[in-house]
Amino acid sequence: MALGRCHMVSAVRAGLSRLPFVVLLVLAIMALSFVFMMLCRYEQNRRNAGGAGSPQSSAVAYGEELPATGRFTKSITYTCIDAPGRETVSPVVWDDGWFFGDMRTYNHDLAKASSVLAALAYSESSHYQESYQTPPYMENALAELGFDEVSTASYEYRSEVMDQMLNLVTQREDTVAYTLARKRVTGADGSTRSVILVSVRGSYGSEWLSNLKIEGVSPEGEIALSEDQETRYDHSGYVEAASEVSQAVAPWVRESHRRGDQVTLLLVGHSRGGAIANLVAAQADDELATLAEGAQPQDGLELAAGDAVAGYTFASPGCTTSSHAHAARYGNIFNIANPADLMPALPLASWGYARYGVDMNLPAMGEEGFDTQFASMSSAYTELTGEEDPYDPEAAQAVRSVVGEVGAEVGSVDELVTPGGVAAVAQACARHIDPTRILCGHYPSVYISWMYTIEADDLTLS
Repeated sequence: MALGRCHMVSAVRAGLSRLPFVVLLVLAIMALSFVFMMLCRYEQNRRNAGGAGSPQSSAVAYGEELPATGRFTKSITYTCIDAPGRETVSPVVWDDGWFFGDMRTYNHDLAKASSVLAALAYSESSHYQESYQTPPYMENALAELGFDEVSTASYEYRSEVMDQMLNLVTQREDTVAYTLARKRVTGADGSTRSVILVSVRGSYGSEWLSNLKIEGVSPEGEIALSEDQETRYDHSGYVEAASEVSQAVAPWVRESHRRGDQVTLLLVGHSRGGAIANLVAAQADDELATLAEGAQPQDGLELAAGDAVAGYTFASPGCTTSSHAHAARYGNIFNIANPADLMPALPLASWGYARYGVDMNLPAMGEEGFDTQFASMSSAYTELTGEEDPYDPEAAQAVRSVVGEVGAEVGSVDELVTPGGVAAVAQACARHIDPTRILCGHYPSVYISWMYTIEADDLTLS
């Protein structure tokens, strides 16, 4: 019996001695498998093969039923990132007549519709993931609104977990997914106009890292906005993505002109998507200003005299250091921010960062009537997501405190990347921010709930 125990002990010891080798072997196999999968995905991407493929156009797009025209209300189905696995529905008011008016006049109904279209940019991602069997929310929604041409091709190879990991390896985290769509609308005088929608997805997977690339770059062909020949510096983490979107939009604009239509660009987005939409909208405004002065823009979106632009962004971070960001030419870009959301306060205004266009704030704690407004918003949020509203409006004070302290300690982007700058940010966040709740005010569903329970007059200018 004792001999048997000795044999057993010896066997266990022998097994344990081989354990490190076995573990290393398993890890090596896993690593090789991962590398092989990454290489396969890279080749699929390069050859444009093996992806999920763009969804088929809806019955509306094929003419089996007439597209919606004029003014109407449609029930739009989508998902919320803070209520996974649950579909929700929002009534969206739409009016083709909007796009024959002055885009520099804030349109609250269009802003509400844009908040849903920005959220749909996230919902579409799951359709391009093989592990999910979800409908093409964006295509279905736009068909309901009468858009008969829709492309979400950019989502392919940018929505799977493997795609995002590959972006890290290849250092291509500055990519972005977006939707392009077109609807031909007819004015009261019989004239036609092509409405081209661009809905940009916000931070997704490794793309989030591009938010940290806050050093500025000077775009080629910069158009001076004054005699001072200002050099404009835009957020480098967003410039590449904005350039891709612009290049993708240009053929749609050109085709609309070939059909004899003037064009109205509608650019929407949430968070990083809002910043990218903001840059593209500003580029469009620069082109139109150049045309108005009798000059011809270089490349770009290929807009023509008589074309128009409208931008509605939500929770967008700062994306430019241009001192002319709030010039009149950008008065058709409306940036809506929640005071209890930290993201729109970054990078700091004290470092020179801003958004192009008009900044508008949602109601904040301490303002007259806020308690009633917040109760309505919370009820709308619960109806939308099926969950209790998780965000704390008192976070607005935390945001102000962090911004104030970091701005006092860190005077520039250059100082931010020093050990002292990093320490100052960490200390300010630790003192004022609850990491489990601060992001709740950033959810697209929070913005939608606010937009659907307030009036235009409830928004305040920054």
